[in-house]
Amino acid sequence: MTGIDIDASEALTLYLKHYPGKNDTEFDAFYGTQSAQAARALVRELLDEAMSLRPDWSHMTLNDAGDFVEAEMHARHPELSPKALECIGNYYTYLMR
Repeated sequence: MTGIDIDASEALTLYLKHYPGKNDTEFDAFYGTQSAQAARALVRELLDEAMSLRPDWSHMTLNDAGDFVEAEMHARHPELSPKALECIGNYYTYLMR
């Protein structure tokens, strides 16, 4: 990346703070002009990864799928906070409903 140290959990929770509404102004103000682009790219990468997961819809409800995504992302990214994982799960279920 750019050598900028970005806390992925913090970036995710801030980016998704008002989802499905936008939080660009607060996000950009927090990270500043130079870091916001890198932080946003990190968030997009994690959200794209989460959206690529394929729960077994024949055995799962939407809520189960959200839990599955949270668990899978935790296994892949153990550094993510419980709040960040919850945000990812909520993002996933919102888009899949």
